[in-house]
Amino acid sequence: MSTLYPKIVCYDPAAPSITSRLRLAILCALLLTQPAFAAGPFALNFQPLDATFGDDNRADTSCNRPDVADRGCSGSWSNSGDPTAFLQELITVDGSSYYHVIIGLPEDGFAQEYVAQVGGPSWEGASGSNSLGDGICRSGFGPGNFVLSACNISDPLGVTHDNVFTGVGSGNPKAVVMRQVNGGTWDGASNSWSCAASDNYCSEFKKENFLYKPVITQTINEASEYMNANFSFDMSAIDYDTNTTAGTMVNTVTISDPTLDDYSIGAGDFNYATDADSNYSTLSGGRYIFTGSGPTNANLEPYEYIDGDFALDREWSEFKN
Repeated sequence: MSTLYPKIVCYDPAAPSITSRLRLAILCALLLTQPAFAAGPFALNFQPLDATFGDDNRADTSCNRPDVADRGCSGSWSNSGDPTAFLQELITVDGSSYYHVIIGLPEDGFAQEYVAQVGGPSWEGASGSNSLGDGICRSGFGPGNFVLSACNISDPLGVTHDNVFTGVGSGNPKAVVMRQVNGGTWDGASNSWSCAASDNYCSEFKKENFLYKPVITQTINEASEYMNANFSFDMSAIDYDTNTTAGTMVNTVTISDPTLDDYSIGAGDFNYATDADSNYSTLSGGRYIFTGSGPTNANLEPYEYIDGDFALDREWSEFKN
């Protein structure tokens, strides 16, 4: 795809609020379309990486974080009343440039972090990303020319536009590493997240290798309800060119309510490994490949699953909370 300007920019200097900035940040993790490369030296521990933060003009933005001074959080392009913690920094590692973005703080119960390789035309002193998102945001990319309705952040989930406008799903998953945590326990001394027995709810999405698929985990501890559930689906040993191997799943439920009629230990428990009926249960999660290289038009449907393709040109608001 050739274009004079980048269709979307991860650092979003034109966003009218931090909320819009967050929308675009989430999209950027899906939109990056650079060539595939191996795992990078990124810890994904929700900590800043840029030792020279602030030297990349509007690409470096920080708001409401305890460890980095606010930058780019006030003025006509932001909303200083939004309390969401946000960090975006442009870094260079081994000659390659990356956007590093953190949304939220793990100690507050939610945080998302991603590192995505970038390239493309320069705008506002930093490299932009190149995707199918046709929302240009501002005519000529000059201050004062911001047109929200012309930008993909006006409809990030494609309620009234296709993915050629939004860019959703048009990127290359081989160019992004990502981690998201909900709930759990954060240890600020070691910068580590875990799911403790005292946590009622924990979930994690972790894709720590550019070329390989993620691990998804969820734990529910309801001591007052005498219920514990653990789910984990690990696809981290499967690359995006392989559909012959399914991920590894753990799926257990334990009920320990002694007040139930006819209660006996283990009567209401379930363990997929031992209780699933092989006549009706076939594990196929993870058996898909990515055939594109980005940017990928929705009509090309680059994700191929063993039981059919997944349409990218859809109203993505169906998947939100």
